[in-house]
Amino acid sequence: MGAPLLIKPPEDLVDPVQLAILEFEKGVIPITVRRRGKLIKGPVV
Repeated sequence: MGAPLLIKPPEDLVDPVQLAILEFEKGVIPITVRRRGKLIKGPVV
C-alpha cells in the first residue's frame, strides 16, 4: 500500500502480506492505540 519497509526483507519474499506479518512478528510496527471517553468495564478482548 505504499508504506516503507521497516525491516530488511529476505530476498525471496515479495508478498506484501507476508512482509507485514514479518514486521508485526519482529515488533517494529509503530502503532499506539489511545482511547478517549468512558472507561469500558469488563474483560478486554
